[in-house]
Amino acid sequence: MKFQVINSINKTVSTVIVSLTLLACNPDLLDEKPKDFFGTENAFSDPKTIQLAVNTLYADARSFIYNDNGSDNGGYPFREYLRIGTDVATVGQKHRPYLMVDFRLFNSTHEAARYFWDKSYQTLIPRANTIISRSLLPEVNWVSEEEKNEVLAQTYFFRAYAYYTLVNLYGDVPLITEEILTPQFDFTRAPKDQVMNLIRSDLEFASQHLKSNPNQVSEGSLTSAVADMLLSTLYLQLDLPDLAIEASSRIIDSGYYHLMQDRFGDDPSHDGHFPEGGGDVFSDLFWENNANRSGGNMESIWVIQTANRVPGGSGGASLSRTWGPYYGNLIAPNGGQGMVLADSLGGRPVGYVRTSNYFNYDIWGGENWDDMRNSPWNIKREWYYNNPSNELFGQKIDTKDPNLIDTIQFIFPRVRKGEGVIESINSSSTPDYKFIVYRLAEAYLIRAEAYWMKGDLSSAAADINQLRNRAQAQPITAGQVTLEYILDERARELIIEEPRRITLNRLGIWYERTEKHSMNEPAFYYLIHESIQEHHAWFPIPQTAMDATPGLTQNTGYN
Repeated sequence: MKFQVINSINKTVSTVIVSLTLLACNPDLLDEKPKDFFGTENAFSDPKTIQLAVNTLYADARSFIYNDNGSDNGGYPFREYLRIGTDVATVGQKHRPYLMVDFRLFNSTHEAARYFWDKSYQTLIPRANTIISRSLLPEVNWVSEEEKNEVLAQTYFFRAYAYYTLVNLYGDVPLITEEILTPQFDFTRAPKDQVMNLIRSDLEFASQHLKSNPNQVSEGSLTSAVADMLLSTLYLQLDLPDLAIEASSRIIDSGYYHLMQDRFGDDPSHDGHFPEGGGDVFSDLFWENNANRSGGNMESIWVIQTANRVPGGSGGASLSRTWGPYYGNLIAPNGGQGMVLADSLGGRPVGYVRTSNYFNYDIWGGENWDDMRNSPWNIKREWYYNNPSNELFGQKIDTKDPNLIDTIQFIFPRVRKGEGVIESINSSSTPDYKFIVYRLAEAYLIRAEAYWMKGDLSSAAADINQLRNRAQAQPITAGQVTLEYILDERARELIIEEPRRITLNRLGIWYERTEKHSMNEPAFYYLIHESIQEHHAWFPIPQTAMDATPGLTQNTGYN
């Protein structure tokens, strides 16, 4: 009996061991199938979770366009690298020559070179490729082909936006269109034309499949007009003016958008920044509660949304801090502190960006001086000593007074688009500010440029005059339309909004425009003229990418 029990146990153990051995040989046993968290294996199984993944692209785009600050330079906002070091703007801080002032310091280790490259290849592009690949899997149960195409359209747009930025900053770049599941180090730079063909394909799909009615999507979501804005600009760069006219006309003629002609918004004093009776419709466009359609703005096409102090959200762009002079440090001609911080003056701006004399004065000459966009509500040119302990209190500041110390950083004309309700007088942050990426005014300028390319100067002038009429400026004639005039008008209309370097690079004129119009102050800013060279139109390939990818080559002129 004892022997039988032992024999039975041995058989049972042997059976278990054999079973486990067989199971161990089954590779499916090692396949993890997470049920209580998302991974790449289960996160893309249905339309809802795929849309959640698309939502991360919106957050990535928000960060890419305006939200991140540098670490090498004391917190300089990366977005301004697309505006400083051009014809319209430079840096208003003498102690930071590496911020596109002394171009001898612009090299492959510069944070600007790293930022746009890394943001593209580490967030927007790989995430977009993953979503595209998984959306096309047969096991995803789409409600309809329309639903699938709308998700793909959003994703294609974000990928195109990243690549469009890359080719206009670096030229030839690696072209990655598939999801990467294993480490790879064999990337090479694809010709710019090849990359632009992908951008065109992505944007044409997005234009076709995104909703056209902005009232049918949530605020901040993409519409066909958003895709057409970038697509029409791409067509200009591809020397396809007829297609640029067609794409921009789809926006202009859609009936969903119109130029704002009358004042709007629920805060005409702009939180006390304007005295009673101050302000105009152009200044209303950018006030923090007015950017969205819900705020009455029928001109906005794409607005980056903010949700301050909310998990996954973000505060607004601190443009008030970035674009304002550091007036709090102004020393009056009598040697005393001339200014004190005030909410109505934007708190504590630090002069990260200083507009050039080309913007401050040249484009407003003659008949343009009375242009609404040059009004005191849009460019603050007159400043008054506000330190009550200084005997000059209340007097207008004479910026040409030879005894006034430093009019580079501490006092200069201030573009007021970035003003908002500040969170702290010492930080000048504007947490509820909404950043407008695209609005209808630019569609008119794109179409005007396309008409100019075709030699249809009458139609170009008509589109430009849509903006000039709203600005109560003198209309122009067909004979006045030139590319330089269009660039002047873009500066008047789109300062702060426009990534100016991208515009100048797509036209191939960054070097000549920057060399001609950049600041030439003998104490410091002459370094732009001394150091700028034609190859600086392109950013260097970041050294981190070169080290990790042996097949990459560096742009000409950089070590």
